[in-house]
Amino acid sequence: MVAFYSPIELVVILILACVFLAFVLGWNNSSLTTGNLSNLVTYTVAVALTLVGMLTGFLLEGSKMTHSVLGKLVQTPIGATEILIGTLVSLTLFLALTLTKIPVSLSNCVVGSFVGVALASKAVISSRSLIEILASWLIAPFFCLGVAILIYEVATRSEGSISLPTVSWINRLVLFAAVFYVSYSLGANNVGLILSFVIRTNVLKFSVGEELGIELAIYFGIASGTMLFGKSIAKVLGEKIVTLSQVKTVAAMLGAAFVTWILTQFSIPVSLTQVVLGGMLGAGSAKGPTVVNTRGLMTMIWRWAAITVLCTAAGYGIEYLLLKLY
Repeated sequence: MVAFYSPIELVVILILACVFLAFVLGWNNSSLTTGNLSNLVTYTVAVALTLVGMLTGFLLEGSKMTHSVLGKLVQTPIGATEILIGTLVSLTLFLALTLTKIPVSLSNCVVGSFVGVALASKAVISSRSLIEILASWLIAPFFCLGVAILIYEVATRSEGSISLPTVSWINRLVLFAAVFYVSYSLGANNVGLILSFVIRTNVLKFSVGEELGIELAIYFGIASGTMLFGKSIAKVLGEKIVTLSQVKTVAAMLGAAFVTWILTQFSIPVSLTQVVLGGMLGAGSAKGPTVVNTRGLMTMIWRWAAITVLCTAAGYGIEYLLLKLY
């Protein structure tokens, strides 16, 4: 495809789009840790732990996601213009859903958009990788459900043999660990995925310092979104879908973080909101009273599937029209 801008201009626009995409990610997904999710910790502490966790995960393991979509899923190298189209389609729909306060998966938007762009540009798509990603979206919530139940059972049985002051002290440490671990997994998987759009352009060779600057810019985006809006969307999961006790919420969060981290080791884009929901349903199914809004749950699942198809159609349509015009 004919590029509308010079290589440098394309990369600059792409970096800005990625920073804004990270901003929306912080706005949408980090609310799982900073929002009023069963009042786990104070908002200020949650923000601090979230920011440190995301940065740590991004810097230590974000590189594992830099070939997950561009390279592993879309095997044919595509141009910077195509990457920009995929990024902008993901950003537009991700932002639209975030504005309506709907917890949505970045991976759903990204995979859908880039599959659409790749199909229109005749790039080779790995059917094995696509099946692997789709299967993970279906299986991961159930896997997290089981992990959350296991964590809850271990936690409740352990409390019976420990004094109340010790239980209180341990619970507080576990709360901090849960917030940090979820944030770490989010930074490693989703923020690392955003970084890949710039690194895989094959337009410019970045020095170590330039790549670090891009990483810090993207982190600034997600940190800004977290600090400004990270409190708003958690209530959709924490109050409108599943109502849990404190112990069950911690079990769900730890289970979600563990499953997300495992899939990051295999460079698979993860839907944190889907995995967290699976963990919340798992913890909720353990003994004790739990309220599940079935209608809200089914609506959310339907929206996740619809947004993936919509992103694929949008990516394909825009790339196809540009190819015809230019």
